[in-house]
Amino acid sequence: MSHAVEAVDAAASALHQGTWTPADLELSLARDFLAHRDALDPRLLPAMPPSPSPQGWVTQHVLWLEDVAQLADAFLAGWRPWLADGHMVALLTAYATLARTATPLAARLAQDWAAEWQAPPTQEQTTWWEEWHLPHEQRRELDALTDRLVMTGAVMVMALNSAENAGQ
Repeated sequence: MSHAVEAVDAAASALHQGTWTPADLELSLARDFLAHRDALDPRLLPAMPPSPSPQGWVTQHVLWLEDVAQLADAFLAGWRPWLADGHMVALLTAYATLARTATPLAARLAQDWAAEWQAPPTQEQTTWWEEWHLPHEQRRELDALTDRLVMTGAVMVMALNSAENAGQ
């Protein structure tokens, strides 16, 4: 993950120092990716009840991370022919790399859920299930991962804002 963090730091520094001015295609990539990312619907596991919390279940966030990694990978594959490797591609690559680290956890949660629930559980049972399958340490790791993703997205937004302020 350190390469991803380094790429985000390099892009942020280049923006701050004025050594990187995002090209129109880079800006389009960032806008399109962020719009599609924000439009992703949170996913529940089969028969998982809705969460009583507006934030949803932690499992939903893990599944969202899996979805966003796939989205970022699809954007990279689709845009690669038109964009040279640069800071925006590095930012999106970092986003995909970071989000992808949750994919094994998403698969494990889906497998454990399918093995353990034949009938739909209650919200209370789901809370207990998450507490068992997503212990405190793992939740802290997810929080740290989410913080890194927020920073990566923030640098993408900074690039968009810098271009907007420059009149692009």
